[in-house]
Amino acid sequence: MLVKNPKFEISAVSPKQYPKGGLPEVVLVGKSNVGKSSFVNTLINRKKLARTSSEPR
Repeated sequence: MLVKNPKFEISAVSPKQYPKGGLPEVVLVGKSNVGKSSFVNTLINRKKLARTSSEPR
């Protein structure tokens, strides 16, 4: 998959908030502090699209 011009679209908590763009979607599931945000940033070759914390919570 080639990712071009990635951007944060929405943080949805209910189906009525889901985007209706018709673009491919990727779901990442995991507990807190497992590196999901770091994975997203690495995948798209950016440092700060997905926020990461320097301290575990």
